[in-house]
Amino acid sequence: MIVALGSVRGAPGVSSWAMLLAAGWPVDNALGRVVLEADVAGGVAGARYAVGVQPGAQALVARVRQAGDPSDALETAGRRLADGAWLVPGPETGEAALRLWSADRAAGAVAAVLAVDRQRVWLCDLGRVTPGSPTAPLVREASLALLFCRDQPADVVQIPARVAALREITAEVAVVVVGNPTYRASELAEFFGVRQAWVVPAAPDVVELSGQVWTSRAARRSPVWRAAVSLAAAVAEPVMYRVSLGPEAGRA
Repeated sequence: MIVALGSVRGAPGVSSWAMLLAAGWPVDNALGRVVLEADVAGGVAGARYAVGVQPGAQALVARVRQAGDPSDALETAGRRLADGAWLVPGPETGEAALRLWSADRAAGAVAAVLAVDRQRVWLCDLGRVTPGSPTAPLVREASLALLFCRDQPADVVQIPARVAALREITAEVAVVVVGNPTYRASELAEFFGVRQAWVVPAAPDVVELSGQVWTSRAARRSPVWRAAVSLAAAVAEPVMYRVSLGPEAGRA
């Protein structure tokens, strides 16, 4: 199953929140969690978490396309974060990332396999997401597309148009506002034209926290962690519903 995470503008912390969602995923949920860095502008995970990029997304893509099953590829391309959780870092440069995901319809082939993976949820960090992006197939096949934005008016006003555009290719879009917006989540959801919108706190140390929560009890006492657990539970509910419907339910 796929949850596609992206933004419209700025840097609202999509990569950090992908990691936080994986860490905060409900403990009673049977799915494994994989953070797949698929930002065509280039990845940050390899350097940020000091895990490198090889083997990473490139090896995963090659193996999935060859075997049609991501299980074996995770053992070599993924970095184990905890029991049942992996990180697959993407190429660091935009040129390499664009080449990887554009080559021979790679994103479409991979998306078709991940969408029907009932053992794991793939939290795909897509960076800035548009219907015309080479990674749009990952949005098209997603059980849920999560758009992140900061609480600044210049960012918020960009969301309704992008939601409408993404609705042309995928069934379910939700929005996460990072910060302390003037309006309540329900009011924001109405403005954005989505069924669900959530507000999570902004934190200057969110990058550090996204790495520390895997091993540090102190990091798990932060407001960001509490928000991550709550958001992960909300996201897991529709994903698990799709799993219960059968293999084809991952497709939009």
